Amino acid sequence: MKHIEASSLALLIAGALHCGTATATQGIFPHGYGVRSEGMGGVGVALPQDAVAGATNPAGMVAVGDRLDLGLALLKVDNGVRFAGVRHSGSKDTSLYVIPQFGYNHMIDSASSVGVSVIGNGVGTNYGSSDNVGGMASPRSALQQMVITLSYARRVGNAHALGFGVVVARQDLDIDGPASIGLPEGRDKSWGAGLRVGWQGTLAPGLTAGATYASKVNMGRMDKFAGLLPEKGDMDIPANYGLGLAWTQGALTLGADVLRILWRDVRAYGNGGVGSSTGAPGSDHGPGFGWKNQTVWRIGAAYTLDAAWTLRAGYNHGSRLLDSRHTYLGALAPAANRRHLTMGASHMLGNGDELSVAYTRSFSETTHGTGNGPDGMTDPYMGQHWLSVSYGLRF
Repeated sequence: MKHIEASSLALLIAGALHCGTATATQGIFPHGYGVRSEGMGGVGVALPQDAVAGATNPAGMVAVGDRLDLGLALLKVDNGVRFAGVRHSGSKDTSLYVIPQFGYNHMIDSASSVGVSVIGNGVGTNYGSSDNVGGMASPRSALQQMVITLSYARRVGNAHALGFGVVVARQDLDIDGPASIGLPEGRDKSWGAGLRVGWQGTLAPGLTAGATYASKVNMGRMDKFAGLLPEKGDMDIPANYGLGLAWTQGALTLGADVLRILWRDVRAYGNGGVGSSTGAPGSDHGPGFGWKNQTVWRIGAAYTLDAAWTLRAGYNHGSRLLDSRHTYLGALAPAANRRHLTMGASHMLGNGDELSVAYTRSFSETTHGTGNGPDGMTDPYMGQHWLSVSYGLRF
């Protein structure tokens, strides 16, 4: 019987904490958590498939059994801005990123489980040394977040499950370029905590539903950016909530989620840009990225070919995140892409372990600036390729 000691589990988590994260596909969030979910467009609120499921809906962890999942994604980006009609690529030198993920779940008894799900969020870009974007000389940014969800899930009767998760997060922010326009730059980090709760239930034979809510993760202030980010360097992880359905008939499984992300509630993300903010940089009403609250739709399908192979496909579509009136700071986070086409597969090995892969194409899109001053001359763009792989062990 396979066994994971507590010390080994701690080492795995510590290793994940020191891996780099990179540009995500919906703001700072990726399109899904867990390689199986990624292959189905990110579907997961009502369809837990591995021990990373606690990062989406902790109630689903009681359905995945005793297991360990280790995964990573390789991300290739093409991002940047067109400023006053001149294209500046933000993919110089660092266009290939590695994003880790980790999950472990332990069944306490037949009705309850405890688990840990570790995922990476982030956003960033890197311009060439000769690039000058509206006065910012060779700008570069990297926001790296590692988010740990410690979950407890319990079945309630035969048809329902409830889950509760404590979220602990660390973020590192590294920004270069604003000093050339008289604003702070450098590197700083902070820790924070929040909560995630969820429900999953069987509505009819083969039909499940789920709901999840994550509170804002209150991160500590980063003093290095007290004169750049609103609220004296505060950058929380926004609250979000979602609903999902999944239907299984024979070898076919279909799933759908809708997720709402409240970017406007975090001033660093939601405040207006440099051309329309009403406060000085670093103040409560100082300039931010101008991101709008976002609705994300996910649909996916999985088909079991035989005892060894399962194939997956999906589509993920988000509402527009960048407000065209506030695009200048989009040079540091050009999150203009919204459409994702996904595919994936899992292979059951002879020893009962599983190897899963997923590929995602996030199609390149541009947000054309319409605001005042430099916001009206800045057109951020982004496109991405993801290749993810994971290894799952059942106990």
